[in-house]
Parts: sequence; C-alpha cells; structure tokens
Amino acid sequence: MDKELIITCEHAGNEVPSGYRSLFEDDPEILKTHRGYDIGALELTRTCARKLKVSPYLHSVTRLLVDLNRSLHSPELFSEFMESLDEKGRQMVLEQYYKPHRNTVEAQIEKMVSKEVQVLHLSVHTFTPILDGSLREVDIGLLFDPFRSSETRFCHIWKRLLERDSDLNIQFNNPYPGVMDGFSTYLRTKYTDSEYAGLEIEVNQKFPENRSSGKRWSQVQELVAETLREAYQEWRAN
Repeated sequence: MDKELIITCEHAGNEVPSGYRSLFEDDPEILKTHRGYDIGALELTRTCARKLKVSPYLHSVTRLLVDLNRSLHSPELFSEFMESLDEKGRQMVLEQYYKPHRNTVEAQIEKMVSKEVQVLHLSVHTFTPILDGSLREVDIGLLFDPFRSSETRFCHIWKRLLERDSDLNIQFNNPYPGVMDGFSTYLRTKYTDSEYAGLEIEVNQKFPENRSSGKRWSQVQELVAETLREAYQEWRAN
C-alpha cells in the first residue's frame, strides 16, 4: 500500500472576520495570546511543508471564534466571547469557518483512502509554556493513539531522530494526551489503522516567543522539518 502525507494547521492565525469584531471590543489583546492562536504554528507548518514539498491546509481565523480542533459536541468548541450569539448565529459560524476546513481535509483523506493509500496526517500545534501557573518542561510533544500501531511506529521513529538535539525535552503524549478530543481523534473513528495515521506535534511557544533568540527558533523548525522528512521516508519504506 502506498503512503502519503497531509499537513494541517487548525490554529494558524488570529484573524477576526469583520462581522464578529465587536465581540472582541472589550478585550482585543486576547487575540495576540496563546488563546487567540497557536503562536509560531503557521511558520512551523510552512517550514515542514516546504521540506516535504506538500501544500498544507491552513485555517487563519482565531480559535476564539470557533475551535477547529474540537468536536461539535465539545464545550470548548466556542469561547466565552461567543456567548452573545444565538444558535442560528453559531450555526452560521460553523458553516462559514468550521466545516469548510474540516470537510476539505476529510474529503482529501477519503479520496486517498479510496485509492488504497494510507494517509499520514500531521496536525501542527504549539502550546503556552506556562498554564495555570505551572511551568511545562516539555519542548516538543508527539501526540498519538498508543493503540494504533502505525501512529506508534511513526512517532517512535520521529522521536529517535528528534533526539539528535540533546538539549530538547521530547515526550510522547505531553502536554496533552493523543486521544483527547480533536480532529485526529474524530478521523480515527472513520478510518482503520491501516488507512489512517493521525498525529499532532506540539512545540513549546517559548521558542517563537523568545525574540532575543530567533536563531534557536529557526534551528528547532529546521530540526522538526528535516526529521519529519527522514521519519516519513523510513516509515514509508517499511
């Protein structure tokens, strides 16, 4: 069976469509924080996409409008800034900004699977270094379902390659479990292990946020992209 890669970024930007800007009038600065988008994720996604020579699927509207990495039943689908919208208004947001990205990605996966291609889906994310007053020690997290053999095998290959930079703390399913509510978790319900391998990479935002050490952020991006390319080649060959 052939194998192909898809790269997505669900929290690439903090854009607010003009019709919803009034919702953020009281706290516009929130859009610039980790709650508004995944800081550095767009840059990292593009670096990986260039290295792998693929076109990524990007979503640039703020997650505070609707979170594309949450299921429709999740209490975290809409933020507190959306409380003034009625059910009709929320459905409009889903139709305009949630469904187009997810449906496009899912349709591409379906197309590939129908041709007996196993899909490797990488969703790129970043995380805040301090959450609820606690420092997160992990630098790079690889998130996957440990009961899915393809995902497990790929992440073990990738982690081994990433560890060539001994200064980085690289962990599995940290800072979040790989089976928590998310786009990949949903897609696993649609496809078997042999059809679909869904994983997320989580990179600490301390790298893109440290303006005095831009070189280190560039190094981390290059490491992630190059080792992704190598891991993908090794995974495809076996």
